[in-house]
Amino acid sequence: MAKKNNRTLNVWILFGIATLLLSAAWLMKSFPVLIFVGIAPLFAISDQAKDHTSSWNRFELILIALSIGLFAAHAFSFSTIIPVLLQSIVFTLAFVGYAFAYKNLGTRLGKFTIVFFWLGLEYLALKLPLRTQVVYLADSLLLKPDWYSWTNSTGYLGVTLWILVANLLFYMGLFRVSGFNIYFFTGALLFVAIPIIYSLQNETGVITYSHMMQLYGFAAKGSLPEKYSQQGELVARTAAWVSVLIILLSFVKNYTRKK
Repeated sequence: MAKKNNRTLNVWILFGIATLLLSAAWLMKSFPVLIFVGIAPLFAISDQAKDHTSSWNRFELILIALSIGLFAAHAFSFSTIIPVLLQSIVFTLAFVGYAFAYKNLGTRLGKFTIVFFWLGLEYLALKLPLRTQVVYLADSLLLKPDWYSWTNSTGYLGVTLWILVANLLFYMGLFRVSGFNIYFFTGALLFVAIPIIYSLQNETGVITYSHMMQLYGFAAKGSLPEKYSQQGELVARTAAWVSVLIILLSFVKNYTRKK
């Protein structure tokens, strides 16, 4: 029983850390560095969720943490509660999808699957009529376009990929059961810092939220950078197709196993 209580306490600590970091990151839009580590505790919570017998246990904590973070992104405006909750449910599916795929495809499926699913969901949201009401993870750096001038090659949602991979590295350095890992922690710091340094020295070609909405909306596209006009959100689109493949393989494996 003591072991179970310790595990529960650990989950709540992770939940508290994630909630505080995500809220602070969205509120500190002028210097949003905490977004690079705010999701890392949720990766750790998913470790317990994927091994739990209940299909929902632990995921509710991820949902609540994401909801509070997105609520902070809207400056705690009560008029946004319903869209915030709906979007939080959608992005919690990235963690639920990982747990489902892990159970069917095995330990070879790493945490990077969550990154694929999250990016795929953002790309799906981008194709829907309510795209302008969605808060994309990249929007946390909306006031810092000088940090990501390299997005001409990746698309605006390449920023989402950057943030998610940084969180994955911080998870591996700080929040895994094995404890602190100096190599992954150092790698996470470098992964955050190097693109910023590069971008500050090469302030051309930045793709912003406005560019993305222009390309995937109904506005004229004549003023868009040529490369972006041709390839669009390349990173997110690729992640969406990879996500579909993983889910299909998971369903096939689940079906054949039951037979």
